[in-house]
Order: sequence, then C-alpha cells, then structure tokens
Amino acid sequence: MYQPSRGAARRLRRCLRAYQARPQLPNLFLRSHDYNLYSSDVEFINEILNIRTKGRTWYILSLTLCRFLAWNYFAQLQLEVLRLSQHPEDWTLQARWRLVGLPTHLLFLRFYRRDKDELYRTYDAYSTFYLNSEGLIYRHRLDKLMPSHSPPMPVKKLLVGALGALGLVEPEAEASLHLCPKP
Repeated sequence: MYQPSRGAARRLRRCLRAYQARPQLPNLFLRSHDYNLYSSDVEFINEILNIRTKGRTWYILSLTLCRFLAWNYFAQLQLEVLRLSQHPEDWTLQARWRLVGLPTHLLFLRFYRRDKDELYRTYDAYSTFYLNSEGLIYRHRLDKLMPSHSPPMPVKKLLVGALGALGLVEPEAEASLHLCPKP
C-alpha cells in the first residue's frame, strides 16, 4: 500500500478540509471555481454527457459547458450537497449532490401559475474526486444523474376516476391509472 510522505499527507488534509468546508460545491453554478486544488493533468470523466478530458484547461472548459447547459435548461437553479465523505484508504472524496431547478420550458408554458412548486425538477448526481500524493485532485468522475420524480398528484387521479365513472374519459386513460381492476 502506498505510504505518502509527511508533506503529501499534510496537503491531503488541507485539501480534505477545503472540501469539507463545502463553500465551493454549492456555489459552483454561481461563481468561478478554485482550480488550484486540481493537478495540471486532471482527468474528467463525465458519464452524463459521455465526455472525457485530460488537462486543467479542458477540465475548466468542460465544467463551463456543464454550467452553460444547466443554466440554459433551468430558469432557477440551486445545487445542494447531500453528503460529502472522505476515504483516506483510497485517497478519494465522494460527494452526493442534487440540482434543483425550474425548467425554462415549464416556466414559459405555465407562466400563469402562482404556485410553481410542483414544476421544480431535481436531479441527483455522484462525484468522486481522486487525490494524488501531493494532495491535488487528478481525476473527477461524475456519475448517475437521474431525475427524481415527484409522487403523482392524488387530485388528478381522483378527477380522472370521477370522469371515467361518468364515461367522459377513454378507458385507456382510466386503465393507465389502475383505478379499476380488469375482470
């Protein structure tokens, strides 16, 4: 097993403290990020967009592209860090985070609504940061970004069920809600 020098262990602790302080991740979409924590040959593996880059300049461009895409999809955007853990045995930092936002197309289609809470969408992601012996991040792997669906509205089911009982809704719509068991 790799045993780091004292200086490298000190830098690792400094890097872990910087990430544990957590001010950088939530502000990633609002402000420029501190790229001094990354090695010059950092590798970015983005499983969401199927992008692989190597080098700090390409990493900065890739994160800028991700920020650009997120800000063009969402009208309001917030990043929440759900869990941040350190694993000194394999020199990794793991972050579970969530994007919460109001998609722009839904804002335009439902502009008349006062309460837009049910229009918000959430996407969960998982990042793993691999640290080298100098305590700098040499690889960032971004995985599994999937939408978190909100539970269906019971009022809509009740309304469709009532319309189905009156015969005003097609049987396919009623069957898709599993309101009436088929004989």
